[in-house]
Amino acid sequence: MEQTGTARHPAVVPGNRVFWNESVHEEGTQVITPGIAKRRVRAVRATRRNTELEGSRSTPETRADQDDYARGAITAAELGERVRRRYNVQ
Repeated sequence: MEQTGTARHPAVVPGNRVFWNESVHEEGTQVITPGIAKRRVRAVRATRRNTELEGSRSTPETRADQDDYARGAITAAELGERVRRRYNVQ
């Protein structure tokens, strides 16, 4: 896959779109910067907090998927796909 960007500000090219400051995929591996990892952790925490404020709690499986996302093991799209598949949602 052709990639653009710098070591400090990588870019990912899904399809024909370039997103700066996002993850770079290399041979099925996702590389994320520390800043992106920190942002992902905050997003996961906020999602969990909002869910709990609504009187619910995510399942251990969903939490594991969220942790994978925060670590950079999967993309946001993959996280959504896993959750939709788990609950048979289109």
